[in-house]
Amino acid sequence: MSKNILRWVIISAFGLYLSGSMLFFFMPIRNVSIVIVLLVTALMAGCVYYALKFWPMLRKLPKGKQISFAIFGTLFPMFIAVSIRGEQPYLTDNHFVVILAVWFGVFLAVLAIVTAIIYWCLTATLSPIKRRVSPWKIALYALPSLIVSSYFLLAFYPGAMTPDSLAQWDQAHTHKYTDWHPVIHTMLLSVLVKIWDSPAIIAIFQIVLIGAGTGLAGWSLEHARVPKPFIWVSLLLFAISPVHAISSITLWKDVAYSAALLLFTLLMFMIVRSSGRVLQRWPFIAGYALIGFMVMFFRHNGFPVFLIVTAFVLIMYRSYWIKLLPVAAGMILIYQIIVNPVYTALEVHPSDPQEMLSIPTQQIAAIVTEDGDMTEKQRDYVNRIFPIEKWHEKYNPYSVDSIKFSWGDYDRFTIYDDWGRYARNYLHLVKQNPDIAAGALFKQTSLIWQINEPADGYTSKYTTNIYLNNEFGLVNTVLNDDLKRNAFSYLKEADDSIPFLWRPAFYTALALLFTYIAYLRNTWRAWLLLLPVALNTGAVFVGIPAQDFRYLLANSMIMLPLILISFVKFEPLVMEVAKDD
Repeated sequence: MSKNILRWVIISAFGLYLSGSMLFFFMPIRNVSIVIVLLVTALMAGCVYYALKFWPMLRKLPKGKQISFAIFGTLFPMFIAVSIRGEQPYLTDNHFVVILAVWFGVFLAVLAIVTAIIYWCLTATLSPIKRRVSPWKIALYALPSLIVSSYFLLAFYPGAMTPDSLAQWDQAHTHKYTDWHPVIHTMLLSVLVKIWDSPAIIAIFQIVLIGAGTGLAGWSLEHARVPKPFIWVSLLLFAISPVHAISSITLWKDVAYSAALLLFTLLMFMIVRSSGRVLQRWPFIAGYALIGFMVMFFRHNGFPVFLIVTAFVLIMYRSYWIKLLPVAAGMILIYQIIVNPVYTALEVHPSDPQEMLSIPTQQIAAIVTEDGDMTEKQRDYVNRIFPIEKWHEKYNPYSVDSIKFSWGDYDRFTIYDDWGRYARNYLHLVKQNPDIAAGALFKQTSLIWQINEPADGYTSKYTTNIYLNNEFGLVNTVLNDDLKRNAFSYLKEADDSIPFLWRPAFYTALALLFTYIAYLRNTWRAWLLLLPVALNTGAVFVGIPAQDFRYLLANSMIMLPLILISFVKFEPLVMEVAKDD
């Protein structure tokens, strides 16, 4: 037997083991047809083959990148395996050795797939020919998103609104602002409804803002010499994604903020690709200020995102600080003026501090409902905040809303009157019940890290109508029955057939993978591309109140551009400052 044949026999046998592990990970192996087993085996054998071809390429990379792959190649497959795991009653009733073999096989299967993807991406090269790209191309590349979103607006005219949307709608009309919603964003809505007092004007604003993001993505990718067919396919996939189509016409602050984060990420791409040289250009600095303003003021966690990202830009490209630093400092000063004396003059009511306590509240609730270790003094304190029987009645492991909105029973002022006592009791309860507290944390944050929706959990995905019987008399108007029926069927079919489309962890994993590939192709500065969304994801992790997809809509928006960016070779870093163009 020749070495080549023997090699393929070994690869095929290994592929069979990986395919069996993957299939048994998701379903009872005895129920799988031999055809499916053979198809998956062929797929896994192909991935193993290309993964093996990556090793000579890896040895040629710098030592630091070799070490990074050892870390990434261990942690990333482990994360994916845990993230896609279901309940698995058919697997867990087997011998421990079988379970371990399946888990190890899944780890190796994910590693093979990931390594094969890295190999395919790194072996692809783009044309070195530079070409001038007209700024008008931004409008052209925006068309797919504009057309599909406009179709959905006509189908569900004048847009979709939840109680959260209606609360902000009320503030936009009465000008009685609360910091529950970002005040500047609400003021913008106030201006829009003066132009046309209809939810449709806000939906149109969101459609245009997302279109600006996709248009800029297409323009910057073409400027980076990515082939046009790949750009158009990426933008078409972005446009027809049910996630983006229905979100674009849903009146949530999260939509405009996510579009701003997409634009901000694209600015990072331009900075990194040019090795900072775009920071010399005043038009770019003006765009940075405008987009940064939206990031800062369209959601509460936007200010630290802008601040930290800008700090990294100034440190990484300090040779080009002369124009960005004064503008950034001015924006930070404006932010402080607006959120202090201006908000005070407008009598803006501060948001409820309870928004910061989602994770602690859920951990305390889990400790109470699972009869965790509590002293009588701790039990009495917890009972003062919320009666013990109510903790049992209202606790939902995936949403804190049923507790914090129990206005007649949940005494939040017991917390507010003595923050120190609350912190001490909380920390002691967690220390006494680490397993229960960790379990509550992982369940509450499931939306962020888990691709597979938990069997006892949920995902709040989308709405297609204005909340019924609202006090403003807002209702949906059927402009065309066929439009509405087709759009609704499209959403329903996508929801039923591709459920992971509504799990942000799916997009986060892909964004992380392709940013890592961009790093392998270029330098560590490629990680700046992921920083805006990573910071936003971290902020949501700390205070997530429920399993609403909209909190991490930005993750889905940046994923497709990052796939194409991973093929781009960045310009070399020049230490001396070049002259202005």
